[in-house]
Amino acid sequence: MKHSAARLSQEIRARLATIVREHTGDPRLELLAITEVKVSPDASLARVFYRTLGDAPAAAAALEKAKPYLRRRLASELKVRRVPELDFRPDDTIERARSRASARGKGSP
Repeated sequence: MKHSAARLSQEIRARLATIVREHTGDPRLELLAITEVKVSPDASLARVFYRTLGDAPAAAAALEKAKPYLRRRLASELKVRRVPELDFRPDDTIERARSRASARGKGSP
């Protein structure tokens, strides 16, 4: 069964969210949310964006440590030949939006 990049992105996001929530025992990942996954056109890389209400550097370290486990779990749950490499990035969408809004507010009379 062939997956489109968009469909694969959605499936990886949903599965990762479940795995992180239910199968990792790391307390640094308790307040973590997977917000978006972008899969490269050749499906070799999945850039995973996340937000956390906890300690951001600790969550980043926990994700890096758990990366091999998360990829193995995805391999057992996804129906794809090759599971993409996972690249975790903090989601700064809200901060960028606030920054732009405050810049617009300062620029107007």
